[in-house]
Amino acid sequence: MEKAKLMQLEIEERRKLPKNVKDSISKTIFQDLFVAVIIMAYFCIINITYYKLESYKFEEYMKYFALGIILVTVIFFEFAYRKNSLNLGIIGIELLLCGVISLYIPYIFLHTTSALRVSIMILPATLVGYYAIKSIIIFKQNQFQYRSNLSDVKEIVKETEKNSYLDEESTKTYRAKLKEEEAIRKKIIMQQNSKSKQRNIQEKNRNKKGKRSKH
Repeated sequence: MEKAKLMQLEIEERRKLPKNVKDSISKTIFQDLFVAVIIMAYFCIINITYYKLESYKFEEYMKYFALGIILVTVIFFEFAYRKNSLNLGIIGIELLLCGVISLYIPYIFLHTTSALRVSIMILPATLVGYYAIKSIIIFKQNQFQYRSNLSDVKEIVKETEKNSYLDEESTKTYRAKLKEEEAIRKKIIMQQNSKSKQRNIQEKNRNKKGKRSKH
């Protein structure tokens, strides 16, 4: 029982995220924030380029930008595959979407309505909210996964504690049964001794009567 209680206290203490788990979560969130800064800076540069350059030059520069983003995407997918990292894979998909958007930006900026153009221009601000929500989800997901693993161990401890309790109850029942049997045995022995004494007394009395009758 004491061992089970100590294990229970240890599990409760471990529910607090240890340093290595916090470091792993921080590393993942840092990767996302680093990419977020790059993507936001990328779209800010696009906005500046649109206002600073003439239309034909802007279209030419956007081709280079899109090609660069696609190359970076391929590199991220390669890293994600080699390290078997889901987070790097998701970042690769995000960069791929940026590359696809980059291909359509010249058309959006030069041949569509101002409303659609403004929506692309404010995209960096939108990304702030997206990556903030993503960071919270990553933290909660890792926290839930860590505590779920502890819950599995906790169930084992509960089962062990239950079995220990049942073993203790069985031991108590067995000891009580032994005491009861010992009491019955002593009672039988006492009764046998009492009958034996009575027979001895009766035998002595018969012997005395026999001697008197002879005289």
